[in-house]
Amino acid sequence: MLRDAMRAARSMLVASVLALAAVQTAHGIGVCPGEGPRYGDYKCNHDGTHRVCAKLKDGSGGKVLWGDADFWHLTGQPDWSSSVGSDSANPGGDWCICMWATASLISKVGCDNVHIDCSATDVDYVMSKYNDGGVDIAPAKACLIKKCL
Repeated sequence: MLRDAMRAARSMLVASVLALAAVQTAHGIGVCPGEGPRYGDYKCNHDGTHRVCAKLKDGSGGKVLWGDADFWHLTGQPDWSSSVGSDSANPGGDWCICMWATASLISKVGCDNVHIDCSATDVDYVMSKYNDGGVDIAPAKACLIKKCL
């Protein structure tokens, strides 16, 4: 009985991933509003790690909280928040973040407390990977399935 339940769950996961892949292929990946000019087109589909478009700042420029803390506090990265939304050609509060950071954030604060822009995230790419920067990205994949389908 457990084996049948696991097979059914696996089948649902595969179907969900395939459906999402079809949607992204048909519509492409959107612009990550607030991303800087490093990629030219402001999309999260250029390098091997920065594939998740995450909301880091709100409409007034304040840092968005992921649970009880902001992105920089939770990841231990230096505060580069002044770069987010600084390009007048692409205003907003989002940024292309690393898959490892996404998985780490989700592990710390839970999927419900992360702010992902599904339309500007390269979900296909993330779903095809297993780790990034030595971090298991299974939490990121599970959250993308929950939020982006």
